[in-house]
Amino acid sequence: MTRAFSDAGILVHAYLMYGFPTQTVQDTVDALEYVRQLFENGCIQSGFFHRFACTVHSPVGQNPEDYGVTLAPLPPGGFAKNDVAFIDPTGVDHDALGAGLKKAIYNYMHGIGLEEDVRMWFPFKVPKTTVRRDRIARALGAR
Repeated sequence: MTRAFSDAGILVHAYLMYGFPTQTVQDTVDALEYVRQLFENGCIQSGFFHRFACTVHSPVGQNPEDYGVTLAPLPPGGFAKNDVAFIDPTGVDHDALGAGLKKAIYNYMHGIGLEEDVRMWFPFKVPKTTVRRDRIARALGAR
């Protein structure tokens, strides 16, 4: 679908989320590989990685045990206190990963680094992606 929009001259912007409860470093690296391939294959032209925020009325906020997280106590006062901190059992430093994700997508939007291994965007060791480098190209070929 995104390729069809792109082929028709319609700019496709991807709103992307990272840091969902229980998302691992491997999950994040794999997601970035998919995004790299979407840029590489002309499926999207723009994007932004947003950090997951747990809200009191979301499924995670209402049923944290279903997502394996523990919610922090809400601050005093009930008006407009929607975001709630949570403890993710994975212990992943999503903030550290977020810097690499944002750097990668900024460069991808400018056509830079599309041929590189996604691990290059992180200033610390992350696992190799488990996604084939031609996954999106193969999917597009099947249409």
